[in-house]
Amino acid sequence: MMNLKKIILLLSCLVTITTLHGQTKVGDKKRGQSSYYANKFHGRKTANGERFNMYAYTCAHRELPFDTYLKVTNLKNGKWIVVRVNDRGPFKSNRILDLSKAAASKIGMIEDGIAKVEIEILATNGQGTKVKEGTSGSAGQSISSKDIKKDKKKKEKPVTVSNTPKHSTKSFKAPGTYSIWGTSKNIKKGYGVQLASYSSLSKAKEAGKIANKKGLTEIYIQSGYHKSKVIYRLLYGDFSQKEAKNSIKKVKSKGYKGAFVKKHL
Repeated sequence: MMNLKKIILLLSCLVTITTLHGQTKVGDKKRGQSSYYANKFHGRKTANGERFNMYAYTCAHRELPFDTYLKVTNLKNGKWIVVRVNDRGPFKSNRILDLSKAAASKIGMIEDGIAKVEIEILATNGQGTKVKEGTSGSAGQSISSKDIKKDKKKKEKPVTVSNTPKHSTKSFKAPGTYSIWGTSKNIKKGYGVQLASYSSLSKAKEAGKIANKKGLTEIYIQSGYHKSKVIYRLLYGDFSQKEAKNSIKKVKSKGYKGAFVKKHL
């Protein structure tokens, strides 16, 4: 029979999981520690393919969908800021959010470095109200109508019938290297670490998202050929050949035992 200490430990783990992962819909609120990341990450690619800009109002969250809008309140002083999720993290289990430097500055947490915050979901998965990133205030102030983000209306395009397969579009056209969202990438150093390869683009994209969650944030899909058929290779990083070799140990530790150095196209 399970002793008392084990029961307490199990209950503690369940509470932690609920605290970190129970936030899923508009209006949900959670409290926990937030840190911020800045200078050395400025210009690096985020998990959704953007370049991290420490002067923009964005954040990293482990699970919430990209382009989720959050109201983040520093519980020490009541100051709040609206940010958009565009990255994955933080990777310290006792923290729930990583803010950009600009966002951290707005709510007065630069000096402390870490702050206890409350995060509230304003918009996610097409639900809720998008508020302009950087909208801020203090205790007692609320979001006004002028702060609501207005989406540009898209012109309807005429429907055309095509026999082209679902994923055979200009994005992921072979040969080439793309983000997992289909953006063509300008490779600078020339080498990556191949995690796996797929004949199905949808499976490659899904595997890329899983790799993101494991902490391999710079993931590419290389669209190439194998025996005259298109193949989608999942690659991590844009490295020199030496850097790629040095990264293999890290990649294998994430579960990709067959990882090897692969030249980008």
